[in-house]
Amino acid sequence: MSVLPFASRLPAFAPLHPLGRGPLGEWVSLVWPLEQDAPDARPLVVKTFLLASGLAPETRQPLEEALTRAVPLRHPGIARLHGFQVDVRDTLTVVSDYVPGCSLATARRRVLGRGGRPSEAFVCHVGAEVAGALQAAHGARVVHGDVHAHRIRVGPRGEVTLTDFGLRPARPLLRRFTSPSRPDVVELPVCEDAAGSPAEAREDLRALGRVLLGLVSGNTVVPEDAAGVDAALGGVSPALRDVLRGMLLEARGADSAAGLQAALRDCMGRGVECHGPESVVRELAALPGSGPLSPVDVYVGAASVMTASVSMRGRTLPS
Repeated sequence: MSVLPFASRLPAFAPLHPLGRGPLGEWVSLVWPLEQDAPDARPLVVKTFLLASGLAPETRQPLEEALTRAVPLRHPGIARLHGFQVDVRDTLTVVSDYVPGCSLATARRRVLGRGGRPSEAFVCHVGAEVAGALQAAHGARVVHGDVHAHRIRVGPRGEVTLTDFGLRPARPLLRRFTSPSRPDVVELPVCEDAAGSPAEAREDLRALGRVLLGLVSGNTVVPEDAAGVDAALGGVSPALRDVLRGMLLEARGADSAAGLQAALRDCMGRGVECHGPESVVRELAALPGSGPLSPVDVYVGAASVMTASVSMRGRTLPS
């Protein structure tokens, strides 16, 4: 049995709708915060992870520290972490902002399913917005550690949001059932760079580079070697190609998230064919409206309509 909860209390909430399974096997639900009475209050997302049973406090400590560092983060491009807790049943509960729209992974599938690719302006816009969020986090000595397309959400008005800060250390602690006699397997903690170190921050930027390369090339498998990267960038404009090569292949990679954000915005301004920011917003707005949807995105879309109605909120909260 684990020790009692290791974190600040969770905010009070009322359930609205189950959203299904997340990328790490967690249960995801949409809830309404009971402690927010402001007119602009919005729903929250609760994610529940099953941890391996009987974890020692020192094994859980990196997870607790990572989540604790993520709680104070405030930035328009970061999904705020409102609270987290581990109970005696070894269940990790994380409460964070609800982010409308769809994941970047879903957006990419929709575009590829229609036989196209995202425009370079779209790629630069998404990359610049995520780089801005990473710059804010890195300035607070918080790294993400798991930047992937399914952790980036795009909204109908051009919003780009990076989710799930602080959850990287949860990966080796998640419950894995191998046999009745040995139900839980826990990977031993590995030595890592100091939290918020320049090496960790550069890895965040390289991970973002892999996401952008997958978008611009249309490939789901991103090459790691120089020849593969150059081949994938064959049809990309010179300005964006130089930025992505620097992120992925140079020894130091991008010097900082702020530098990367400036470089991508410069690409949009001069190196990438674009008819203005409005065209990027239109492209983003078109993505949630058509193409295949994951179960989570279906429910999130329905919930965004449901919670927009004040009368519906009134009927939901008492239950």
